[in-house]
Amino acid sequence: MRIDARLISANTRRSVTTIQVLVTTLAAVVASGCASGAAASKPAPPPATVSTTGGAAVTATDGAADAAYYRERAAALAKESPDELARTDFGRFRRGRLYAADAMDSKAAQSLEAELTAALDRGDFPAVVDLTSQVLASDEADIRAHMLRAVALGKLQRPAEADFHRGAAVGMIKSIMRTGDGRAVSSAWTVFRVKEEYEIIKVLGCAVVSQSLTSDGARQLDVLEARRPRDGATIRVYFDITELMAEETKLFRARRQRE
Repeated sequence: MRIDARLISANTRRSVTTIQVLVTTLAAVVASGCASGAAASKPAPPPATVSTTGGAAVTATDGAADAAYYRERAAALAKESPDELARTDFGRFRRGRLYAADAMDSKAAQSLEAELTAALDRGDFPAVVDLTSQVLASDEADIRAHMLRAVALGKLQRPAEADFHRGAAVGMIKSIMRTGDGRAVSSAWTVFRVKEEYEIIKVLGCAVVSQSLTSDGARQLDVLEARRPRDGATIRVYFDITELMAEETKLFRARRQRE
């Protein structure tokens, strides 16, 4: 298997310490371990729709509406009010982020992610708080930033703020896990960005070994091989990236036309 070039970034080369912190904090999300995967609350949706946390079906033509939903919810969540967590449909929120314009270019984002990883590894929690605020200012749907901010705020004895960001991370993770069980093509978890795949793998207590692309009719899927560090157990996890690939292709063609 090959590792896709999209995944080779500072965001994916995390230390074992970073992974252990995140897995420990998110352990309550799934009771089962790496080898057994996670239980699904409903089957995976077809690629043309996304089942949101509220149970409604969002068609693939509603990208602009969901982008607007993301922006509205991002502004509300930035206030760090616990009430806003309950008001947020995290499935729709994540999907909307796919269609919202990036506020930061990719090189700047990768540099910031590298700084964040380094700050966490050296235990500089005030720096983690500062850096995650920068990440979230441009991407409120970044699961890792919410989780690292929760860890840092907890270490700094700011429990209410820590609980808020942990709740945001868990809300997004659960919205992914509701779309399937990740064990097969037919029950792949639906994600809207590649980095969401890595957060799920960490929740399962594993580290990614390799990644490949496959298809099933019109569906496009990422297949990740992952290993549990403590005993070497391995799993294969499937993610439906059909809508992500379609949007990336559209944006790529638009850039080519402008050149």
